[in-house]
Amino acid sequence: MLISSSKFPVISGSNYFKTVFITPLLFLLTIGGSFAQTVNGTMTDSSKMANLSAAAINYPMLRQAAISTDIMSGRNITAKFNGNPLFKAKTQLTRIGANFNLPIAQWGKNSVTASISYLHERTDLSQVESYNPQIPVRNSVINTTTIGFTASYMRIDTLFNHQVFYSASFTGLTDELSRVRIASEMLGISVPFTRTATTSFSVGLYYINNPTAPTHVIPVIAYWHQFETGNIQLFADFPSRVILKKQLSPKSWVSFGSELGGSQSFLALNQPFPHNAVSSTMEIKTRAGFEYLVSKKILLGINGGMSSTLSSRVFKQGDKQSDYFIKGSGGTVPYVNFSISFLPFLKTIINR
Repeated sequence: MLISSSKFPVISGSNYFKTVFITPLLFLLTIGGSFAQTVNGTMTDSSKMANLSAAAINYPMLRQAAISTDIMSGRNITAKFNGNPLFKAKTQLTRIGANFNLPIAQWGKNSVTASISYLHERTDLSQVESYNPQIPVRNSVINTTTIGFTASYMRIDTLFNHQVFYSASFTGLTDELSRVRIASEMLGISVPFTRTATTSFSVGLYYINNPTAPTHVIPVIAYWHQFETGNIQLFADFPSRVILKKQLSPKSWVSFGSELGGSQSFLALNQPFPHNAVSSTMEIKTRAGFEYLVSKKILLGINGGMSSTLSSRVFKQGDKQSDYFIKGSGGTVPYVNFSISFLPFLKTIINR
């Protein structure tokens, strides 16, 4: 939800890309743990990197780096202030995001990684109909930029003679270099119950320390299955995605399914609103995609389909999402995404 007018300005913004809070981080830790034992032990460095690259083809969050662009057009949005109509408009949204993962250290059963992200979002607001003369909303173009940093720790261990993965992380987001605008800490545990040549299943439970989170405890389930015919794989990673993926050739893949995502923005508002506010949007994308390995480490991708807004709220910074004062709706619109990503190529900086 982004609003701009002479009396209701957006001073600054900050957004997540393809996430609601830090859900993809949870899956990075869960899925990363599932493959941790394949990149340890007595294998050579080249074998470890080959295994990690194979995993990163199926789990994009394990890739070394990625750049992508989302384009959504023609979305009709409406907004209510304390239950009363505020405005309606048509929007066109363009998101350009980048992410870089860096393996920092590995010793024994422990590892430390870092991730840096960048997002620029442009929202064109047009055909605005403003309903409250005290809070006029007009046609506008809104640009926001976000820089994010995540440091995470993982330990592979056993509990009651069963392998477990413990993890902890800190995430900071900002739209300026002088301070962190949102900080989140996370503690979690994941347990792989099944791992065969054709099936894997793991369950995790995570606690998030984030005042704006709708819930502080998130259970996650990661399920993968390779079908016997058709070279088709199923990825059911709840609550993040359900995807069917088919390998067409050694260098190409098609996929179909649904993914959960969202965005957050910091807003500086005038009266009668709180000066420091947060806009939070949750969306689900139903899409088809294609990826092609153009070289040993570079993947090009395109996907498209329909993007549906599940929720859109504005609330005072520091408050819970349930204490919102603006609620919006956005319907379903077509979208397209273009991406280039890089399979893992950097070794751990510190390895003992």
